[in-house]
Amino acid sequence: VILLFQRLWTVLGPHHVTPRESLRLLIVAGSGGHTTEILRLVGSLSNAYSPRHYVIAESDEMSAKKIHSLEELSRAQNDSTTEYPKYHLHRIPRSREVRQSWLSSVFTTFYSMWFSFPLVLRIKPDLVCKPVP
Repeated sequence: VILLFQRLWTVLGPHHVTPRESLRLLIVAGSGGHTTEILRLVGSLSNAYSPRHYVIAESDEMSAKKIHSLEELSRAQNDSTTEYPKYHLHRIPRSREVRQSWLSSVFTTFYSMWFSFPLVLRIKPDLVCKPVP
């Protein structure tokens, strides 16, 4: 009973949160319409969500162009006196290509995870945004 109480106190007890000026944001951009959907959301965020880390597939040039366009537009719209949000574009192997067999997708998914997990551990995001199909 004492261990249960101690565990509940640790999990549910008061937490001291230090306010910060910015939050690290990890944005997983899909392909096609999913990228447009997530960029519409990101475009409405304030500069407090900075730095922004975008994750796209290595082969997804269209999403890279859309991200660069959004960030350049955001930079142009901000006053020169205000700090614009910093952003980084990270590319990882795609976990599954269109028409790829389910059996081989198991291996390519593990290969993609091999690159994804260290990236998340290095960035340590405060918030993750991902489009939902």
